[in-house]
Amino acid sequence: MDIIIALLPFISVFICLFVLKQTSLLSGILSYIATLLIISIYPKYHIVLGEILHASFKGFLISFIAAYVLFFGMLFFHLINNIGGIQTIAAFISNATKDHLLQVILLVIGLSPLLESTSGFGIAFMITAPILIALGFPPIKAASIGLVSLLAVPWGALSTGTVIGAQIGGIDLKEMGVGTAIISIPIFIYFLIIAIYLAAGREAIRRKWKETLLVSIAFSLTMILFNVFVSVELSGVLSSLVSSGICLLIIKMKSSYQLKSANKTINETSISKTTDKSVSIIKVMSPYLFLTISIFATRLVPVFKDFLESNFVIDLPAFSFSLALFYSPGFWLFITCLYTIFVFKISKNVIWTSLKTTVKQWVPFVISTTTFVAISQLMTASNMTFVIANAAGLTFGTLYIYVSPFIGGIGGYLTGSSTGSNAMFTQLQVQTATRTGLPLNLVASVQNASSAHATMACPSRVALGATLCRIESEENRLLKNISLIVLGAILLIILTTTILLFVEGYA
Repeated sequence: MDIIIALLPFISVFICLFVLKQTSLLSGILSYIATLLIISIYPKYHIVLGEILHASFKGFLISFIAAYVLFFGMLFFHLINNIGGIQTIAAFISNATKDHLLQVILLVIGLSPLLESTSGFGIAFMITAPILIALGFPPIKAASIGLVSLLAVPWGALSTGTVIGAQIGGIDLKEMGVGTAIISIPIFIYFLIIAIYLAAGREAIRRKWKETLLVSIAFSLTMILFNVFVSVELSGVLSSLVSSGICLLIIKMKSSYQLKSANKTINETSISKTTDKSVSIIKVMSPYLFLTISIFATRLVPVFKDFLESNFVIDLPAFSFSLALFYSPGFWLFITCLYTIFVFKISKNVIWTSLKTTVKQWVPFVISTTTFVAISQLMTASNMTFVIANAAGLTFGTLYIYVSPFIGGIGGYLTGSSTGSNAMFTQLQVQTATRTGLPLNLVASVQNASSAHATMACPSRVALGATLCRIESEENRLLKNISLIVLGAILLIILTTTILLFVEGYA
């Protein structure tokens, strides 16, 4: 009975989302209220008002880490979008190559990870899918490829989900970032192959296997290297820039023959036009480069790093909470927004429109994430998490490592957010790992990777995709296909985890 009661907060989330078909915002609020009722009524999990307030406020503080970054990430995106920056990027891709498969590769492992790493919130999908339609792909294919392109979610909004997971689980951020990157290597390759298959079938995989393997391995290896030697927060941005550069180099090499055989006059005209477009693209990309260089400096210049970590810090020891405001990526996204406004001379009307849109999207995220984190904290304070972890440990033992990816995947599937999933399940996963003797950093990384990669199959996100691409009648088919793709990713995570268990440092 104690186990069933302890599981009720998770069950209530599931019922609200799938039975009552409520939004993540309302589901979070209702489930938080249900959790309060349980700890107020059921004697075994009863805690006093002071502990309830303490756990709830700690939930707010932890979610603020993500909210701080996400607000300016979303504002940055809307500023760029409202001045036509995204359309410029789309035109550049269209003019760079007429090869649809190379366009897909560039979008899936170049542009989409870049947008997701800086903005988060699945915004990359909302841009990639319309671009694919504009490039001539049928809407169902565009929606499917757009969802699959969300392969960099663990590093979305400068890794806010990973940061939250590390904070809640008490895991070193670098360890969690590197662990997630290693686990994700086969996932990156898998998703890019799936994208190529969705675009043009099995024959397309055979024709583009060299390019697919080269770019996905480059993306994977640079992701690990940047997590180790630069910073977790910046890894997604840097890896997507590297993979984009490799894609563009491949495109240039493949088009060199046609350029050489072209008429000299036509060639000169083309170069002139390309130069104009290059200037435009460089200007559009300059805020991304400015953001990258800024955060790069804060992580690798010791004097700068030490100053930012020691000053303007919110420190609340009673809640085990500390946030260096100027060291956080959120501050540098804010500075990047100012840079963008200045460089593009954005009008007050556009700024105001961008702010309103950002607030409209941001507020529900903050409330829902806060409720999910608060539920997790209340469950820990009331001993529910311990009871579930103990039962899972007794039931599965070390075999729990094969259950862990499904728990993370369910979290991502339910909430559509790696931040929300990590808020709900990281504490449970880490406590269960402690009970079973499994490596904490590996289990936390599995939770982070599985929850992030499962977000693309979230029903609400799929519904958004169907609406965005005007294929509402195909929503069930789209959900089924993406869910099967995500299941394949979860199975790959299990396989990779099994291998890692035998690698020194994880065993």
